[in-house]
Amino acid sequence: MNICPLITPQPPPGTGQLFIWFWLKILAVFVALVFVLVIRVPGQIRGYVYNIFREVARAQVMISTRHMLTLSDGHFVVRYYPGDADSARLVLKTAQELYPLVVRDFRFSSKKKIPLVVHPTRESLNASFGWPASESAMGVYWAGVIRVLSPTVWIDGRDPQQVEEIFVSTGPVAHELTHMVVDYITRGNVPRWFTEGIAQYEEYKITGFRLAKAGDFPEQQLYDFAEMERNFDRLPNQALAYWQSLAAVEYLVGVYGEESLHKILAALGRGRDMDGALQEVTGGDLEQFTAGMRSWLDRFLAAEGPAL
Repeated sequence: MNICPLITPQPPPGTGQLFIWFWLKILAVFVALVFVLVIRVPGQIRGYVYNIFREVARAQVMISTRHMLTLSDGHFVVRYYPGDADSARLVLKTAQELYPLVVRDFRFSSKKKIPLVVHPTRESLNASFGWPASESAMGVYWAGVIRVLSPTVWIDGRDPQQVEEIFVSTGPVAHELTHMVVDYITRGNVPRWFTEGIAQYEEYKITGFRLAKAGDFPEQQLYDFAEMERNFDRLPNQALAYWQSLAAVEYLVGVYGEESLHKILAALGRGRDMDGALQEVTGGDLEQFTAGMRSWLDRFLAAEGPAL
Protein backbone atom coordinates (compact mmCIF):
# COMPACT_ATOMS: atom_id res chain seq x y z
CA MET A 1 0.00 0.00 0.00
CA ASN A 2 1.27 3.45 -0.87
CA ILE A 3 1.51 5.74 2.15
CA CYS A 4 1.24 9.46 1.43
CA PRO A 5 2.43 11.67 4.31
CA LEU A 6 0.17 14.47 5.43
CA ILE A 7 2.76 16.94 6.70
CA THR A 8 1.53 19.26 9.41
CA PRO A 9 3.34 22.64 9.46
CA GLN A 10 4.90 23.76 12.72
CA PRO A 11 3.77 27.33 13.48
CA PRO A 12 3.72 28.51 17.08
CA PRO A 13 0.35 27.79 18.67
CA GLY A 14 -2.14 30.59 18.27
CA THR A 15 -4.39 32.04 20.94
CA GLY A 16 -7.22 29.73 19.93
CA GLN A 17 -5.07 26.63 20.29
CA LEU A 18 -3.75 27.75 23.65
CA PHE A 19 -7.30 28.42 24.86
CA ILE A 20 -8.46 24.95 23.79
CA TRP A 21 -5.36 23.36 25.32
CA PHE A 22 -5.91 25.20 28.62
CA TRP A 23 -9.51 24.05 28.95
CA LEU A 24 -8.65 20.50 27.94
CA LYS A 25 -6.08 20.41 30.74
CA ILE A 26 -8.64 21.72 33.20
CA LEU A 27 -11.16 19.12 32.02
CA ALA A 28 -8.57 16.35 32.24
CA VAL A 29 -7.74 17.27 35.84
CA PHE A 30 -11.44 17.40 36.71
CA VAL A 31 -12.16 14.03 35.12
CA ALA A 32 -9.12 12.49 36.82
CA LEU A 33 -10.38 13.71 40.20
CA VAL A 34 -13.83 12.33 39.51
CA PHE A 35 -12.26 9.05 38.45
CA VAL A 36 -10.40 8.82 41.76
CA LEU A 37 -13.56 9.63 43.70
CA VAL A 38 -15.57 6.84 42.08
CA ILE A 39 -12.93 4.13 42.42
CA ARG A 40 -15.14 2.45 45.01
CA VAL A 41 -18.40 3.10 43.18
CA PRO A 42 -20.02 0.24 41.22
CA GLY A 43 -18.15 -0.81 38.09
CA GLN A 44 -20.67 0.49 35.58
CA ILE A 45 -20.21 4.06 36.81
CA ARG A 46 -16.42 3.65 36.90
CA GLY A 47 -16.55 2.47 33.31
CA TYR A 48 -18.48 5.52 32.11
CA VAL A 49 -16.13 7.90 33.92
CA TYR A 50 -13.06 6.09 32.63
CA ASN A 51 -14.34 6.34 29.05
CA ILE A 52 -14.55 10.13 29.45
CA PHE A 53 -11.12 10.29 31.08
CA ARG A 54 -9.52 8.24 28.29
CA GLU A 55 -11.02 10.35 25.51
CA VAL A 56 -9.97 13.61 27.16
CA ALA A 57 -6.43 12.27 27.63
CA ARG A 58 -6.39 11.11 24.02
CA ALA A 59 -7.55 14.54 22.82
CA GLN A 60 -4.78 16.17 24.85
CA VAL A 61 -2.17 14.06 23.11
CA MET A 62 -3.62 14.83 19.68
CA ILE A 63 -3.41 18.55 20.39
CA SER A 64 -0.02 18.50 22.12
CA THR A 65 1.54 16.64 19.16
CA ARG A 66 0.07 18.86 16.44
CA HIS A 67 3.49 20.42 15.84
CA MET A 68 4.89 17.02 14.81
CA LEU A 69 4.89 15.62 11.28
CA THR A 70 1.99 13.34 10.47
CA LEU A 71 1.14 10.21 8.52
CA SER A 72 -2.49 9.17 8.39
CA ASP A 73 -4.83 6.56 6.97
CA GLY A 74 -8.33 5.34 7.75
CA HIS A 75 -7.40 3.84 11.13
CA PHE A 76 -4.25 5.60 12.37
CA VAL A 77 -2.64 8.97 12.90
CA VAL A 78 1.15 8.65 13.23
CA ARG A 79 3.05 11.57 14.77
CA TYR A 80 6.82 11.73 14.33
CA TYR A 81 9.81 14.07 14.39
CA PRO A 82 11.91 15.21 11.40
CA GLY A 83 14.46 12.56 10.52
CA ASP A 84 12.14 9.69 11.49
CA ALA A 85 10.04 9.55 8.32
CA ASP A 86 11.19 6.01 7.40
CA SER A 87 10.45 4.77 10.92
CA ALA A 88 7.02 6.41 10.85
CA ARG A 89 6.18 4.73 7.55
CA LEU A 90 7.30 1.36 8.95
CA VAL A 91 5.23 1.83 12.11
CA LEU A 92 2.15 2.72 10.06
CA LYS A 93 2.66 -0.16 7.64
CA THR A 94 3.08 -2.63 10.51
CA ALA A 95 -0.03 -1.30 12.28
CA GLN A 96 -1.99 -1.61 9.04
CA GLU A 97 -0.94 -5.26 8.70
CA LEU A 98 -1.51 -6.30 12.32
CA TYR A 99 -4.60 -4.28 13.28
CA PRO A 100 -7.07 -6.39 11.21
CA LEU A 101 -5.75 -9.57 12.87
CA VAL A 102 -6.14 -8.18 16.40
CA VAL A 103 -9.62 -6.71 15.90
CA ARG A 104 -10.78 -9.90 14.19
CA ASP A 105 -9.67 -12.04 17.12
CA PHE A 106 -11.42 -9.77 19.64
CA ARG A 107 -14.45 -8.87 17.46
CA PHE A 108 -13.64 -5.24 18.04
CA SER A 109 -14.33 -2.20 15.91
CA SER A 110 -13.74 1.51 16.33
CA LYS A 111 -14.55 4.53 14.19
CA LYS A 112 -11.88 6.65 15.88
CA LYS A 113 -8.39 6.94 14.50
CA ILE A 114 -5.71 5.53 16.77
CA PRO A 115 -2.84 7.91 17.62
CA LEU A 116 0.63 6.39 17.25
CA VAL A 117 3.49 8.58 18.48
CA VAL A 118 7.00 7.62 17.31
CA HIS A 119 9.72 8.65 19.77
CA PRO A 120 13.26 9.15 18.40
CA THR A 121 15.02 8.18 21.66
CA ARG A 122 14.41 6.14 24.78
CA GLU A 123 14.75 9.33 26.80
CA SER A 124 11.94 10.93 24.81
CA LEU A 125 9.64 7.92 25.31
CA ASN A 126 10.43 7.65 29.02
CA ALA A 127 10.04 11.39 29.57
CA SER A 128 6.50 11.29 28.16
CA PHE A 129 5.54 9.22 31.23
CA GLY A 130 8.00 10.72 33.71
CA TRP A 131 9.96 7.46 33.81
CA PRO A 132 13.68 7.24 34.64
CA ALA A 133 16.09 6.99 31.72
CA SER A 134 16.87 3.37 32.66
CA GLU A 135 13.44 2.12 31.50
CA SER A 136 13.79 0.01 28.34
CA ALA A 137 10.25 -0.17 26.94
CA MET A 138 9.93 -0.26 23.14
CA GLY A 139 6.25 0.61 23.20
CA VAL A 140 3.58 1.78 25.63
CA TYR A 141 -0.20 2.01 25.44
CA TRP A 142 -2.04 4.42 27.70
CA ALA A 143 -5.42 6.14 27.49
CA GLY A 144 -6.16 5.58 23.82
CA VAL A 145 -2.64 6.37 22.56
CA ILE A 146 0.19 4.05 21.51
CA ARG A 147 3.75 5.33 21.83
CA VAL A 148 6.52 3.48 20.00
CA LEU A 149 10.30 3.77 20.16
CA SER A 150 11.75 4.43 16.70
CA PRO A 151 12.97 1.12 15.20
CA THR A 152 16.29 2.75 14.29
CA VAL A 153 17.13 2.97 18.00
CA TRP A 154 17.07 -0.77 18.68
CA ILE A 155 17.31 -2.54 15.32
CA ASP A 156 20.88 -2.72 14.02
CA GLY A 157 20.48 -3.27 10.30
CA ARG A 158 20.92 -1.47 7.01
CA ASP A 159 18.71 -3.65 4.83
CA PRO A 160 15.19 -2.11 5.01
CA GLN A 161 13.57 -5.50 4.41
CA GLN A 162 15.47 -7.04 7.31
CA VAL A 163 14.62 -4.11 9.58
CA GLU A 164 10.95 -4.48 8.66
CA GLU A 165 10.95 -8.22 9.37
CA ILE A 166 12.56 -7.71 12.77
CA PHE A 167 10.18 -4.90 13.68
CA VAL A 168 7.06 -6.85 12.68
CA SER A 169 8.13 -10.07 14.43
CA THR A 170 9.66 -8.68 17.64
CA GLY A 171 8.47 -5.07 17.81
CA PRO A 172 5.77 -3.74 20.14
CA VAL A 173 2.92 -3.02 17.72
CA ALA A 174 0.91 -6.26 18.08
CA HIS A 175 1.34 -6.17 21.86
CA GLU A 176 0.26 -2.54 22.26
CA LEU A 177 -2.65 -2.85 19.82
CA THR A 178 -3.93 -5.71 21.97
CA HIS A 179 -3.63 -3.59 25.11
CA MET A 180 -5.67 -0.89 23.39
CA VAL A 181 -8.44 -3.30 22.35
CA VAL A 182 -8.58 -4.87 25.83
CA ASP A 183 -8.75 -1.40 27.39
CA TYR A 184 -11.72 -0.40 25.26
CA ILE A 185 -13.57 -3.69 25.74
CA THR A 186 -13.15 -3.63 29.54
CA ARG A 187 -13.45 0.16 29.86
CA GLY A 188 -10.21 0.13 31.80
CA ASN A 189 -11.47 -2.40 34.33
CA VAL A 190 -8.80 -5.07 33.90
CA PRO A 191 -6.01 -6.31 36.18
CA ARG A 192 -2.55 -5.50 34.88
CA TRP A 193 -1.47 -9.14 34.88
CA PHE A 194 -4.47 -10.18 32.78
CA THR A 195 -4.03 -7.54 30.09
CA GLU A 196 -0.30 -8.35 29.95
CA GLY A 197 -1.07 -12.04 29.61
CA ILE A 198 -3.59 -11.46 26.82
CA ALA A 199 -1.26 -9.05 24.99
CA GLN A 200 1.55 -11.63 25.07
CA TYR A 201 -0.83 -14.41 24.01
CA GLU A 202 -2.06 -12.43 21.00
CA GLU A 203 1.47 -11.31 20.14
CA TYR A 204 2.71 -14.90 20.14
CA LYS A 205 -0.30 -16.01 18.12
CA ILE A 206 0.31 -13.36 15.44
CA THR A 207 4.10 -13.00 15.31
CA GLY A 208 5.50 -16.06 17.10
CA PHE A 209 7.41 -13.86 19.56
CA ARG A 210 7.63 -15.09 23.15
CA LEU A 211 9.37 -13.20 25.93
CA ALA A 212 10.13 -16.19 28.17
CA LYS A 213 9.21 -19.80 28.88
CA ALA A 214 8.82 -21.92 31.99
CA GLY A 215 12.30 -23.39 31.63
CA ASP A 216 13.72 -19.95 32.39
CA PHE A 217 12.40 -20.19 35.96
CA PRO A 218 13.46 -23.53 37.46
CA GLU A 219 12.09 -24.04 40.95
CA GLN A 220 10.81 -20.47 40.98
CA GLN A 221 7.92 -19.65 43.33
CA LEU A 222 4.97 -18.14 41.46
CA TYR A 223 3.63 -14.77 42.49
CA ASP A 224 0.28 -14.34 44.19
CA PHE A 225 -2.17 -12.92 41.64
CA ALA A 226 -3.54 -10.41 44.13
CA GLU A 227 0.00 -9.12 44.63
CA MET A 228 0.48 -9.00 40.85
CA GLU A 229 -2.65 -6.89 40.55
CA ARG A 230 -1.48 -4.43 43.22
CA ASN A 231 2.23 -4.15 42.46
CA PHE A 232 2.91 -5.62 39.01
CA ASP A 233 5.59 -3.11 38.01
CA ARG A 234 7.37 -3.33 41.37
CA LEU A 235 7.74 -7.10 41.49
CA PRO A 236 11.45 -7.98 41.69
CA ASN A 237 11.39 -10.57 38.88
CA GLN A 238 9.62 -8.86 35.99
CA ALA A 239 10.38 -11.68 33.55
CA LEU A 240 8.62 -14.13 35.87
CA ALA A 241 5.64 -11.79 36.30
CA TYR A 242 5.20 -11.48 32.53
CA TRP A 243 5.63 -15.20 31.94
CA GLN A 244 3.17 -16.07 34.72
CA SER A 245 0.64 -13.69 33.19
CA LEU A 246 0.96 -15.44 29.84
CA ALA A 247 0.82 -18.90 31.48
CA ALA A 248 -2.44 -17.92 33.21
CA VAL A 249 -4.01 -16.97 29.90
CA GLU A 250 -2.73 -20.13 28.23
CA TYR A 251 -4.22 -22.14 31.09
CA LEU A 252 -7.60 -20.51 30.49
CA VAL A 253 -7.40 -21.26 26.77
CA GLY A 254 -6.16 -24.81 27.33
CA VAL A 255 -8.85 -25.75 29.84
CA TYR A 256 -11.83 -23.51 29.04
CA GLY A 257 -11.18 -22.55 25.43
CA GLU A 258 -10.27 -19.23 23.83
CA GLU A 259 -13.87 -18.10 24.15
CA SER A 260 -13.33 -17.90 27.91
CA LEU A 261 -11.04 -14.90 27.35
CA HIS A 262 -13.77 -13.02 25.51
CA LYS A 263 -16.33 -13.85 28.18
CA ILE A 264 -14.04 -12.67 30.98
CA LEU A 265 -13.29 -9.42 29.14
CA ALA A 266 -17.01 -8.87 28.59
CA ALA A 267 -17.72 -9.45 32.28
CA LEU A 268 -14.99 -6.98 33.24
CA GLY A 269 -16.50 -4.50 30.80
CA ARG A 270 -19.82 -4.83 32.65
CA GLY A 271 -18.06 -3.85 35.88
CA ARG A 272 -17.31 -7.25 37.42
CA ASP A 273 -14.03 -7.62 39.29
CA MET A 274 -11.63 -10.38 38.25
CA ASP A 275 -12.84 -12.71 40.98
CA GLY A 276 -16.45 -12.31 39.86
CA ALA A 277 -15.55 -12.60 36.17
CA LEU A 278 -13.69 -15.86 36.80
CA GLN A 279 -16.61 -17.27 38.80
CA GLU A 280 -19.00 -16.31 36.00
CA VAL A 281 -16.91 -17.99 33.30
CA THR A 282 -15.05 -20.84 35.01
CA GLY A 283 -17.24 -21.52 38.05
CA GLY A 284 -14.36 -20.84 40.46
CA ASP A 285 -12.91 -17.75 42.14
CA LEU A 286 -9.34 -16.44 41.85
CA GLU A 287 -8.07 -18.78 44.55
CA GLN A 288 -9.51 -21.82 42.78
CA PHE A 289 -8.19 -20.49 39.47
CA THR A 290 -4.70 -20.24 40.96
CA ALA A 291 -4.82 -23.80 42.31
CA GLY A 292 -6.11 -25.13 38.99
CA MET A 293 -3.45 -23.29 37.03
CA ARG A 294 -0.62 -24.58 39.21
CA SER A 295 -1.89 -28.15 38.90
CA TRP A 296 -2.27 -27.77 35.12
CA LEU A 297 1.20 -26.26 34.85
CA ASP A 298 2.78 -29.11 36.81
CA ARG A 299 1.07 -31.70 34.57
CA PHE A 300 2.00 -29.81 31.41
CA LEU A 301 5.65 -29.45 32.35
CA ALA A 302 5.88 -33.10 33.39
CA ALA A 303 4.39 -34.24 30.08
CA GLU A 304 5.78 -31.71 27.59
CA GLY A 305 8.90 -30.23 29.17
CA PRO A 306 9.60 -26.53 29.80
CA ALA A 307 8.38 -25.26 26.41
CA LEU A 308 5.45 -23.27 27.79
